[in-house]
Amino acid sequence: MKKSPVFKGFLLVIGCLCCSIATNWIMIPNGLATPGITGISMTVEKFTGINYALIYYVITILILIVTWMTLGKRDVSNIVILSILYPMVLWVLSFIDIQIIFEEKLIALAAFAVLYGIGVGIPYRIGFSYGGDDTVAKILKKTIWKSTELKKIYYFEEVLILLIMTLAFSLDQLAYAFAGQLIYVNSMNYVVFNLGPKLYDVQMIGKNMEKIEDFIIHKIHKSVTIYHDAMGGYSKEPKIQMSCVCNSREYVQLREFIKEGNFECFIKVLPLIHVFGQNRDFHRLDDENIE
Repeated sequence: MKKSPVFKGFLLVIGCLCCSIATNWIMIPNGLATPGITGISMTVEKFTGINYALIYYVITILILIVTWMTLGKRDVSNIVILSILYPMVLWVLSFIDIQIIFEEKLIALAAFAVLYGIGVGIPYRIGFSYGGDDTVAKILKKTIWKSTELKKIYYFEEVLILLIMTLAFSLDQLAYAFAGQLIYVNSMNYVVFNLGPKLYDVQMIGKNMEKIEDFIIHKIHKSVTIYHDAMGGYSKEPKIQMSCVCNSREYVQLREFIKEGNFECFIKVLPLIHVFGQNRDFHRLDDENIE
């Protein structure tokens, strides 16, 4: 069901609140640290005394400008709202003196990372991004490391940030930050990929679909059904229709591949209740635990 702009705005505010509460009321009072733009901002704060939320604001605005110059209007539209909203919420909550302190640092780390992951996952699920590390990685891929996989650039970026953070944080804090990153990513992925329908029927109609077919079979390892006798009702031109069933994560990978490859095709995505087949994501006909 399509979400209204008001409901989307509500979800964005909830996401920002989750991240801000996790950072201001759990992470900082418990002496923890986190990589990413927040980690860089807190490192700069150690040397300048400027509130890290304001530093975060400046960095995100710079990222927003560079994104406009390198990636274009489409990518900017996904991050512009949170580039303004999140630093504002982060800054306001930094002045509210609430400290949620745990006796065990590992419990504090888990609480922070889970709440932060939820806060990042909610906007990402409805198509918005905070314009942080992931956007910087896309900029680097577009301008410098064009042939390098995006995830490798992102990993390099995270390692570099952790190295910079050694100037202001202890090794213990950085070790906790690394562990928290793992928990946060899994928490975010659960919100993005595991809430709601888990399987989709992705139907694509277009021309020159061989690369998409190859990606489906060899990259996400799913079968694809191909119809060569499709015809455009308006253009009366012959088309190729392809259909595959994949899980949420694979659907996002396929969508990004089609977007980055600038393939001209019509795409229809249908959420599925049950799928029976031989793939590990599908049910067997003799399953007795189907609702």
